[in-house]
Amino acid sequence: MTAATGVVLVVVLVLFFALLAIRLHIGLSLMASAFVGVLLLRGTGAGLSTVANQPFSTAADYSLTIIPLFIVMGIFAVRAGLAQAGFDLASSVLRRLPGGPALASLAGSGMFAAVTGSSVATVATMARVSTDAIVRAGYSIRLAAGVVCAGGTLGVLIPPSIVLVLYGVVTEESIGQLLIAGIGPGLLTIAGYAVTSVLLVMWQRRRAGVVGAERRIEEPGPGADGAQAGEPGRLDIAGFLYLVVIFAVSIGTIYLGLATPTEAASFGALAALVVLLLRTRPPSWIREIGESLREAIGLTAMTFLLMVGAGVFTYVLALSGASSSLVSAVTAAQLPPYLVLVLCLAILLPLGMFLDGISMILIAAPLLHPILVGYGFDGIWIGVLIVKVAEMALITPPVGMNAFVYSGAVREAGLGRVFRGIIPFIVADLVVVGVLIAFPGIVTFLPSMSGAQ
Repeated sequence: MTAATGVVLVVVLVLFFALLAIRLHIGLSLMASAFVGVLLLRGTGAGLSTVANQPFSTAADYSLTIIPLFIVMGIFAVRAGLAQAGFDLASSVLRRLPGGPALASLAGSGMFAAVTGSSVATVATMARVSTDAIVRAGYSIRLAAGVVCAGGTLGVLIPPSIVLVLYGVVTEESIGQLLIAGIGPGLLTIAGYAVTSVLLVMWQRRRAGVVGAERRIEEPGPGADGAQAGEPGRLDIAGFLYLVVIFAVSIGTIYLGLATPTEAASFGALAALVVLLLRTRPPSWIREIGESLREAIGLTAMTFLLMVGAGVFTYVLALSGASSSLVSAVTAAQLPPYLVLVLCLAILLPLGMFLDGISMILIAAPLLHPILVGYGFDGIWIGVLIVKVAEMALITPPVGMNAFVYSGAVREAGLGRVFRGIIPFIVADLVVVGVLIAFPGIVTFLPSMSGAQ
């Protein structure tokens, strides 16, 4: 990479962050700054040609059809009340345990994040209801903030994960194996968060001397229908079973090798549609389906706009020689492989100050993946680690996006208390990442046993 191209790259990066500062959409910021880079490197003709052709070449990939299918599957499931059914069941089963409301919030957030694939959407949806339940049980709002913000990140690994799909697309790793590989780390993360929640509850009780917490936990407040929340006779067991069926249809067929990821996503979307029809009265079928499809179109368009912008931006990095120079420089340095791994993962954390998880993956994965694979690491294992750390960045101070979403939804919490509540869960995330590095089999065991394509 020459000095001139280096200057152009600096101009592109400065322009990108300036556009973010004036709150232009991330996808448009990537596209506009990359367009300026192509103009400076190749001239007006090449710049116009890139803007005309690159979006099509980025989006016209058959494997990307899995994204709108997973999105519409999640929306159908949410509108059918399946995520709420899972949350209610978790609340009933876990309410008598220490920190039961916090554990139920983690379970509910995990289910909601899994069916929606969006960390931010999960936090925005679960913030109020989870906070009210946790605070009513006698626990601090800091615990509620940490549980909800951390719980929102669970959808990044628990399949169906749109972020893992995008990682597979940009790195050409097996999408099916990536989805299956996310199960073990996802369950480990839930366990880590659950242990952290229980320890925080025990510490809070010992410090504050909470006397009536046990009684309040066993006496949940009234539900929306006036019944006691979590009352066994009123649980939506059928809704939870429907959720299990949809998961089995979409992910189970991938694991068994009975369907490609795209085929499995279509089966899952069809199953979710059937469930929505079964749980909705006939006069409102058209309205529910129409609103679901409109919402799915909006989310799909947003995702593809990010992809197109990141595709053009990555093209500029390749055109300037920055990508190949970075890979060559790191490889030639002959650093210890695990030091390179830790440094590459650490780079993702500050990116969370400016970018969401999808944008980070689309920009960073094409740069980091070839470096780490060149050091001999397994591509699927690397993919799960990168995606895990990228989503960690959404709760990392000082600008974790989930924290701002939570503080906006629960204004009495205050951003300072939100970040203090998140810190123990960041520690839990670091422990989980350390365990995944020390024991790669947690990631690779299920893919190696599956027939995923």
